[in-house]
Amino acid sequence: MLRSIAKCAALVGLAFLMLPSPAFPAGAAAIGDASVVKIYVTSQRENYAMPWQSGPQASGSGTGFVIRNKRILTNAHLVADARFIEIQKNGDPHRYRATVRFIAHDCDLAMLEVTSDNFFDGTRPLRLADRLPTLADEVIVLGFPLGGDRLSVTRGIVSRIDFSNYALCAIIQHLVLQVDAAINPGNSGGPVLFNGRVVGLAFQGLAWAENIGYAIPLPVLEHFLADVDDGRYHGYPELGVAFMGLRNPALRRDLGLPDNHSGILIYFVDEFGAARNRLRARDVLLSIDGHPIAEDGTITIGAETFLFAELLERKQWGDAIAVTVWRENKSLDVTIPLDNPPDPFTYRSRYDERAPYLLTGGLVFAPLSQELLGTVQRSSPDPNVQQWFYTVAYVKADKLHVGRDEFVVLIQRMPHPVNAYLGEFLYGIVDEANGQHIRSLRDLRNALAKPQGTHHEIRFVGTDDVLVMDVDAARRAEPQILRTYNVAEREYLGESL
Repeated sequence: MLRSIAKCAALVGLAFLMLPSPAFPAGAAAIGDASVVKIYVTSQRENYAMPWQSGPQASGSGTGFVIRNKRILTNAHLVADARFIEIQKNGDPHRYRATVRFIAHDCDLAMLEVTSDNFFDGTRPLRLADRLPTLADEVIVLGFPLGGDRLSVTRGIVSRIDFSNYALCAIIQHLVLQVDAAINPGNSGGPVLFNGRVVGLAFQGLAWAENIGYAIPLPVLEHFLADVDDGRYHGYPELGVAFMGLRNPALRRDLGLPDNHSGILIYFVDEFGAARNRLRARDVLLSIDGHPIAEDGTITIGAETFLFAELLERKQWGDAIAVTVWRENKSLDVTIPLDNPPDPFTYRSRYDERAPYLLTGGLVFAPLSQELLGTVQRSSPDPNVQQWFYTVAYVKADKLHVGRDEFVVLIQRMPHPVNAYLGEFLYGIVDEANGQHIRSLRDLRNALAKPQGTHHEIRFVGTDDVLVMDVDAARRAEPQILRTYNVAEREYLGESL
């Protein structure tokens, strides 16, 4: 299980364990003295179970480092949901206020700005390397792990360069640099150096394994820095296809694929992915940007072998990529613009935004989200809870999202006589309210503002039972319910913090 110190009780970074080795490359400590900083963060995560109030504050620390143009690079998980950030230079007792300039939750990177003009006096920006190290190359890691206040210098060996999940956004995979050193709280955001240049940024480890630590490697750092050059972070383009290998001879014959062709079979194309309207199910992806794709989905770049998605990783949003596919017994060249539309049905974790909700008659409705899934038990026998997990898992495969902008669910009942006996609808997915199909939380508010009679009627997916509530009684009861349960606002429909 991958872990990052995203928002635990102590919101702290990650650290490489000290190894009892006699020496480090010359100048390592001096580089750190002038470049590596300690970051103190006070954060506050939203409370998705009770979205009218925020969760408790958490405090912790991590690491960052100075790069060109007076910027500081660190991890997104360190400063996500931050309310107050301070930065301290090594050997300097003063703490300087900082703010997040750019944050990329999909690749766990953030860029900070310091408000003080003299913070950068005496600092030395670290330079990015020209290439990644190779296997068995020795790297050093700088940071401020728990156990002391001084800069720590540790070392490890590059043991693997591979694709892996990023714990901050578990559905996303990027290239990772694996080092044979354990990772502990405190060093998150610290630079990984090879020959004095940055080749990575420490960020996560395996909770159940020893001496396996991961760094965000040079190509991902470069992608992030290039992305924000225009003053906005766009994110990684996503092809949006599901595929399988082509090792099965019977499957190859069924597709009419010649023996001298290799590739992968696409069996699903996401309508929110870049490949929409350009690739199809049963296409065989033969090559990407001129690189042949092996039957396991890998390509060769120089002396290294990567998953074909690495070529997408090197593109910016708005670029294009050229592919060759086998379709209907012939090869076909296709150019794919890498421009994903917004996708509300890929359930990524949410950060730096307030939780939306709507309260009426003591019933609390909210959009279904990854955070709401975390408030209920996957093993719950409640069929409505099971429907949540089914919906998220099969939303696109079963086209459950058609006609919706989001799924609106009943997340809580604040007990009051006006909503007595309505508990059976808890966790239900709203299908219709007062005769109007519900596409979004805003739709639900509009429908409740226009009852067709004396009662609200709300219908839910998967049941013929109807939630019925007296309109006037609910309106009269609402002020008392808000006071009783200390709710300041009856609704928040969304905007960034």
